[in-house]
Amino acid sequence: MARVKFSSLKYSTIKLVIFSSVLLYGSVDLLLWHGPLWEMFYGNRPDSPDTSEIVAEVYGEPITLAQLNRHEAEQDLMAGRNTPEKARRASMLMSLIRSKLLRIRTRYNIAHLPDCRAEAEQEVARLASRAGSEAEFDGWLQAQGYTDRQQFTDKVQVRLQSVAQLEQAIETHTKVTEEEVRRVYDILRPELKVPAGRTVRHIFLELLHKDAAAVEQQARDLLARLQAGENFADLARKHSEDLRTAPLGGELGTIEDRDNRPLKELPLFGEQAIPAGVPTLVRSAWGWHILLADDITPPREVSYEECKESLRTALISVRREQAANAWFKGAVNEGFTKKRIKTNVK
Repeated sequence: MARVKFSSLKYSTIKLVIFSSVLLYGSVDLLLWHGPLWEMFYGNRPDSPDTSEIVAEVYGEPITLAQLNRHEAEQDLMAGRNTPEKARRASMLMSLIRSKLLRIRTRYNIAHLPDCRAEAEQEVARLASRAGSEAEFDGWLQAQGYTDRQQFTDKVQVRLQSVAQLEQAIETHTKVTEEEVRRVYDILRPELKVPAGRTVRHIFLELLHKDAAAVEQQARDLLARLQAGENFADLARKHSEDLRTAPLGGELGTIEDRDNRPLKELPLFGEQAIPAGVPTLVRSAWGWHILLADDITPPREVSYEECKESLRTALISVRREQAANAWFKGAVNEGFTKKRIKTNVK
């Protein structure tokens, strides 16, 4: 395994988001769209045979034109496109070939993989709990062609074992030492900074569909009560129209001085920042806010101890992606070399 390029770690957060998106796609694919992952783990049932043209064979197992078209349509939907692009067809087919290879490798290495039965049962129980009732979930299973919950659990078990198969294959390439994490920290250190921040509470009164003058007067009356000594949290719970923070006494938490911070129009930082510890009335595009903020904490550099676990996770994620791609590339090349993978894309 080639050493990871440290410059790529600057985009580790993006890679983690992509990794999460892949997991989300897998969940949606399995539960809603019944796409290529569904076909890999749950498909090919005798009551709904796929009779479309075979566009590829992987160690004797077919990939059909219907599967390929469905995979393309799902990718278009995920990417926000409306019309499939023929130039992408080879890429879509390769994605299905990789999935088929993983399934085959899992089947032939099943004796060396964890049983995963308990985890499968837990996953099925979790999915069942999301249904309106046990009967509704069982009805959904029957609609998908399953005779009972046991058969569905068997398929989930296969999915989990496929994940275990890939993890076993790439495990040795994803280990990270303390020295490597430290070296990454030293490279990224100039960019790892905590911006200025302050803890903020507010009482919010919205203006939408209301008399603006009446709302302003209500806000000023509440401000006067605070200035007279009434408790901020008590008034927030009773009068604030921010349904999320009102039960918390108006707590917005710590807001950092970032370009994408919430309620950026409120004067929390800079020359016009509201004073600490003084209830202050401010109007935004949404309504009136009575703000109560603590002192501003100055920006500072992130210490190694604070970020080492995040850096370790990012580095492992990068190496896992590289190792998985290398594993699939080797498996695909072997299949083509041995003439066990055949394609016929039109």
